[in-house]
Parts: sequence; structure tokens; C-alpha cells
Amino acid sequence: MKPGMSLRCLLLLSALAALLALIACGGSASPTAGPGESTRETAVVPTETPEVSRRDVLTSLTGRVIVPRYRQASDAMGGLAISVDALCAVPGRASLETARTAWRDARAAWVTTGAFRFGPAMDRRSVSLVDWWPVSVERIEGVVSEGGPVTTETVRQFMPSTQRGMGAMEHLLFGDGSDALAGPAGAMRCGYLEALATVAHDEIDGVRQDWEGDGESPGYDGFFNGSASSSLHPREGEAEVVRSLVFMVRTIANMRLGAALGVDTQADPSAIPFGAASHSREDLRHQLLGISEMYQGAASATGALGISHRVRQLSPEVDSRMAGAIEACRDAVEAFDGSLESAIVSDPAVVRAVYDSFKELQRVLNTEVVSLLGVSVGFSDTDGDS
Repeated sequence: MKPGMSLRCLLLLSALAALLALIACGGSASPTAGPGESTRETAVVPTETPEVSRRDVLTSLTGRVIVPRYRQASDAMGGLAISVDALCAVPGRASLETARTAWRDARAAWVTTGAFRFGPAMDRRSVSLVDWWPVSVERIEGVVSEGGPVTTETVRQFMPSTQRGMGAMEHLLFGDGSDALAGPAGAMRCGYLEALATVAHDEIDGVRQDWEGDGESPGYDGFFNGSASSSLHPREGEAEVVRSLVFMVRTIANMRLGAALGVDTQADPSAIPFGAASHSREDLRHQLLGISEMYQGAASATGALGISHRVRQLSPEVDSRMAGAIEACRDAVEAFDGSLESAIVSDPAVVRAVYDSFKELQRVLNTEVVSLLGVSVGFSDTDGDS
């Protein structure tokens, strides 16, 4: 070995050892920056999705689903009231058809809110004014035949739920005798219809105002999503959403479809709300829309959050099963034409397929999602899950 070679080797080995020690301690060896170059290290971008909190979900659901849907329902019911006023002012076939279309639009908007009827709608008992089922056709016709004036006060304060709301309006607009609305003979029917539409609109708009506030006092939205000084605990807010979904799915599966098919008792097709407008299939579509938006977030809003985002953090498998169950319900509803009440008679197998899909949705929601999120529900909410 040449003189000095061992020294160079020792120096090289020492430098290498220092480099290895630096790396072992979590450091890094950066190259010397050239002229005009920065020596700042490149930041590492996290690849994991940031955790979604309960409050994040509640804020998104309030601002992108609940309040907008109640606004839409209020606007649609207001449109129906305007259409009915126009029909009564100038009776005719065209104005009658316009009012009928407005009724369908208002019903679709209202039914979509079924997945979140907690808070103001529950406190106000809005269903008794807007959409009670079943209605009494005989008593509704009795009001018409009496010929006395029907005012909004009469409807709101003195009429039973079976003679008001969307079911009563449906009979007046679509049922036997509704053609009289196209001419002067329908004046009494028209006055009753105007009062019903006004009361229903005022009630839904009242729910909307209770959620949003009136500008002077805060609305229920801040209490629900945690942005107000006095707020619901985020855990309870999440539980409220889940319980509402549980109740909604259970009602459709057990109390409507199951009862109509006679799964556990004698078949009773009248368990499904229907009337002369044959809207039962459309109801299911919009009920599913509300369920989907509360679970998955508003599809039309970028970055919208739903309960799905909380479930996915804890178990992607459960979230996938929930999404699949919702889609299966949608496919089953789209697999036949006509109304549910007619299909029960003509092709009960397709209605049974709808029932089976909702029962699976009920199973995943009531057992897997509820357990995963630690939500407590009453016995009746999970009845029939086995």
C-alpha cells in the first residue's frame, strides 16, 4: 500500500459512518445547492384522507341537504298554491292539468324530506297538516257537498288530519268529481283546495324558517350542526340522523311493503299510501333519494359529506354494503312499470323483490351501521331485522 492510502481510507470510512448515523437518526443528506437554488427540502404530501368528524358531516348535511330540500319543498308547495289560485280564477282543462302537475312536483319535494323529519318538523307535527295517511274521501266529499266556505283557519284549527294535506288535495284534483274544477261547478271544491294548499305551504315554509332562523334569532341548523353557542352534541346529532334513517327504512319495509304483501299478517294493499294520482312508485323513488343523500351526501354538491364518510373511516366493507343495498333498492324500484298498488295485484313478485331489497338495507343499517357508530335505537326501530 502506498504511503497515505490508509489515511484516505480512514477518512472515507469516517465520512461514510457519519452519513449512516445521520440517516439512522431520521436526518437527510441534501446536495449542496447550486447558484440560485434553494436548499429547502421538498414537503411530503400525505396520501391518507383527512379524518371526517361528526361535526363536519352534520354541517354538510344541514347546509347541502336538509335546508335546501326544505326550501325546495316550500317553493314547490308555494307553486302548487299559485297554480290552484290560477285554476280557481280561470277554471279550465289547461289550468287543471297545470295544478295536477304542480301537485306531483310538490309531493315529490315533500316526500324527499322524509329521511330527516326530526327537529322542527317533528316538534310542529307537520305531517298532520301536510301529508296524513289515510284520508277520508267520504268526509272530504261531505265538506264539498255542504257548500259552506272553507278557510285556512278552518283547515288548520278544526279539521281532522284525515280531511287535509296532500291526500285531500289529491282527491280533489284527481279523484271522482275532480273534472268539475275545470268549470264553474267546481267553485266549492276549488275553495277547499285553495285553503288546503295554503295551509300546507305555510306549514312547510314554517319548518324551513325554523331550520334557517329569521335573521334575528338563530335557527335549528346552528343547534343541530354545532355552530350555535347552544348546540346539540355532535354524537347525538349523528345518532339523530341514523335513527331517522332507521325509522324511514323500517316504515317502508315493514309497515308499508311487508304489510301490503302480507309477509307476517294478512295482505293489506292499503298499507301503501296511494290515491287517484297513482304516486306510490314515485314516492319510493324520492324516499330513496332522501335516504341516499343523508347517507352518502348530496350528489349534486362537490365535497358534500354524509354518514357514509364516517362509516367508511371505521369499516370500508360496511360502507360498501350500505351503498350496494341502496343501489339494489333503486334497481328493484325501477324494475317494473306502474304503481305499487297495481303491481301487488298483477305481479306481486316484483313488489316482493322491492320488499326484499329494503329488508336487506334495513339489516345492514340497523345492525352493522348502528353498531359501528355506537348509536342507540329503540326496540321497535330494529324490530323485524332477524
